[in-house]
Amino acid sequence: MSWNNRAAAIAAATVAIAVAACGSSSTTAGGQTDPNQAQAQRDTLNYARCMRSRGIASFPDDLNFQNVPGINPASPAFRSAQTACQHLLPVKSPPPAAPSATTRAKLLRLSNCLRTHGYPNMPDPRPNPPPQGGSAQASHYSALFGEGDYWIGIPNSIDAHGAGFVRTARACGATGV
Repeated sequence: MSWNNRAAAIAAATVAIAVAACGSSSTTAGGQTDPNQAQAQRDTLNYARCMRSRGIASFPDDLNFQNVPGINPASPAFRSAQTACQHLLPVKSPPPAAPSATTRAKLLRLSNCLRTHGYPNMPDPRPNPPPQGGSAQASHYSALFGEGDYWIGIPNSIDAHGAGFVRTARACGATGV
């Protein structure tokens, strides 16, 4: 699951739990507890317990961790715990699709064109997810260019926002540069 999909799943789960906490939709017309709602609450609590058992000690039961001191969603420990526990989220998301061969071919043509036109250190495209901002891997790039399910890291040796590079990238078929 990509990091965007994980973040979206957590956000959706947080909204689902917030609605459940209000109590207005937790009972059926006959006054009985909605089994789907109850299961979502159990899944949420199990997810929070799983996160805490994997080293995120202050992870809250309501999944609202954005302003909790000591929780860094970009940290390797958080991401590892999140990956291990994601199956417990009350909002399940479909598995990510396989990277597109068409997108890879398009970005491979772009990187080859850039190498041919004065940027010999331009790497080939890689499948998602791109490196997280502030990570050791991200520090190797001046910019990331992505399309669909692939990305190209523009090395620090290249001014990705310079007029020459932008002009060459556009001539090679890059959009949004």
